[in-house]
This record gives sequence, C-alpha cells and structure tokens, in this order.
Amino acid sequence: MFFRFQGGKGVATAAGVIFALNPLLGVATLATWLIIAWFSRYSSLAAIVSAAFAPMYQLLIWEAGPTALALIIMGLLLVWRHQANIRKLLAGTESKLGQKAAAPPPGASRKHPHGTGPKAAGHSHHHPKKK
Repeated sequence: MFFRFQGGKGVATAAGVIFALNPLLGVATLATWLIIAWFSRYSSLAAIVSAAFAPMYQLLIWEAGPTALALIIMGLLLVWRHQANIRKLLAGTESKLGQKAAAPPPGASRKHPHGTGPKAAGHSHHHPKKK
C-alpha cells in the first residue's frame, strides 16, 4: 500500500483524497483535526475523530453516494490502523504533540542508535571508523 500507511503518511494520503473529492469537505475535516489536536495535543486522536467526522459531514451537508461510501471505508481503515494508538490513548501512554521523545531503554547505547556493542542485533551496515 502507498507508503505502508505508517507514521502519519496514511492520514496525509487520506487528507489528500478528501481534498480531491471535495475541497470544502477537506477544509472541514482539516479544521476538525486542528481543533482536536489543539485541545487534546494528541495527533492520533485528532486523526481518528476527523476520520469519523468526514463521512458524517459528507452525509449531512452534501450527499450520500459513492463519496460517502469511500469516506466510510477510509475512516474504518484509519481506525483499524490506529489500534495501537487507541490502546495507548486509553492507557494514558500515547505521546502528545510537542512532547519530547521517551528516553532510550536501559542498556541501549546513546552513541549507537541501533543498540549496544560494535554490531548490534539487526544492524546490517557498518559505520566508518573515526580517526
């Protein structure tokens, strides 16, 4: 699938599709995302709420038809892909917008981003030796 729908690329792709289908719907959906993100500071929550509201906007303001069906399918796909984020939101462990990244786990090397040792597990390349 396009960009494997990870790290916000799926949400950005869906937003592009919504703007292409109906620019006013795109503006309404983007406004929803901005409002939810502003007040909650959770990007994933804003994406989920926006995905739920987009088909509702389409059905209430415009028409029920192929566009509404496409929006429902995209919304369900987005919610399905955000299952881990939903669990984190419910557990209170989801990171907020502007929050610093979590500290590395104990034993992880600060010098080497892939773990510890000269060639950490799963590390397939070599770094040039420093002089």
